[in-house]
Amino acid sequence: MEIPEGLRTALNQIRETSIDNNTLYAQYIEEIMPTTDIGTWASPILEVPKVMNEFVSELVQKIVYTQLKIRIFRNPLSILEGEAIPLGSIGEEIFINPIVGRKFNVDDFAGLLAKYEADVKVQYHKVNSDIQYPATITRAKIKNAFTSWNELNSFIEGITNALYNGAYIDRYNMTKDLVTSAYDGNNVQIEVVTQPTTEATAKAMIEKARAIFLNMQTPTSAYNAWAKVGGYGNEILTYTPKEDIVMLVRNDILACIDVNVLASAFNMDKTEFLGNVIGVNDFDVWEHIKQADGSIKRSKAYDGSNILAIMCDKRWFRIKQQDFEMDEFYNPNNRTWQYYLNDVRMYSYSLFANAVVFATSMPTVPATDLSFIGADTDSVGEGKKIRRFVKLTPANATSTITFTSSTPAVVKVTKISNTEVEIEGVDANETPVTITATDGTLSDTIAVTCTE
Repeated sequence: MEIPEGLRTALNQIRETSIDNNTLYAQYIEEIMPTTDIGTWASPILEVPKVMNEFVSELVQKIVYTQLKIRIFRNPLSILEGEAIPLGSIGEEIFINPIVGRKFNVDDFAGLLAKYEADVKVQYHKVNSDIQYPATITRAKIKNAFTSWNELNSFIEGITNALYNGAYIDRYNMTKDLVTSAYDGNNVQIEVVTQPTTEATAKAMIEKARAIFLNMQTPTSAYNAWAKVGGYGNEILTYTPKEDIVMLVRNDILACIDVNVLASAFNMDKTEFLGNVIGVNDFDVWEHIKQADGSIKRSKAYDGSNILAIMCDKRWFRIKQQDFEMDEFYNPNNRTWQYYLNDVRMYSYSLFANAVVFATSMPTVPATDLSFIGADTDSVGEGKKIRRFVKLTPANATSTITFTSSTPAVVKVTKISNTEVEIEGVDANETPVTITATDGTLSDTIAVTCTE
């Protein structure tokens, strides 16, 4: 029976490594030729325990990981991953705002000694995923695999699938989960659109996407989430070169949109454009629940059907690997080899980078506190207007605030935005009027007097 070439190369590589390390394996095992019989070749492995241990140890470390990744799931989102974190558990992301210019003044001598500090922002990301993938190999399974070269090849591919596919599939899902998490927590800019089902709705979404795509290439604060989540200091200005803008789109949405039209809208060649667009199956979040009988059931933990796509700077994804190593040992108690694939990584997203989620509705993030900013008393002249602001906690709460006046005939209120109210003096009166901001059970008041 013909020996699969990849398998022959990999097994001979184990032998070469053994020669270099002067171990028992090379003393007992011959080089595999195209006509080598598997029974003759495998006999020393099955008969000499130490040789068997060496073979099984090298099996995963050398063959599975480096040679025979034939059916490994190719994670299309791996291009969004950053460099590894070899040490430490926290990564620091620093953003420095552009310096604001000033008019030159020849008479400004004091400015020579003034202090001009850069506007520096910092976001911390930490290693937050430590997953272990265990697999057990029994002596009986090894013996069965040595019945033919194809059986051995299938056995090795099976180990590959068992150990590495689990990790790569989890990486794919956890990358998508970052989008879902940011949307659900309202920690990203969100554009509400109608799900494309007709030519008109598809065109409407494409037009919005094109406008955002163009605007992202210019300095703006509209597409990062720093101010939205209550980041300290000034709002930040960010921009993204078009080659660094990626779009993750649900496959069913891509099926409704002509890719040629979408590429044209982005003013890009179709081939170039497709490198920036990645189709994904969904934005749902799944979990694995162990049943009473020991089986594992896959259950939907979050319905992400409201999310259609995300357009963002590649740097929005803060994914880094700290460790991806195999540990193994032989258990003489039951004559098995235990393998543990350890995948330690950081999964986070940037509040500095441009990102917009296209969704059919806004998420719900309730406020935990509400209060007027500034003093709890104020005054406004008759016929005059002032504005007051309300602070929500958290800053990205989606609560809808209502503003009321206890005496509209004296002081009238007009809602400007969800956290801003215009207060107008109507009729001068010494008695203060109560202005109330309300969100469900939360409320706060200020007393405003209308003066002449």
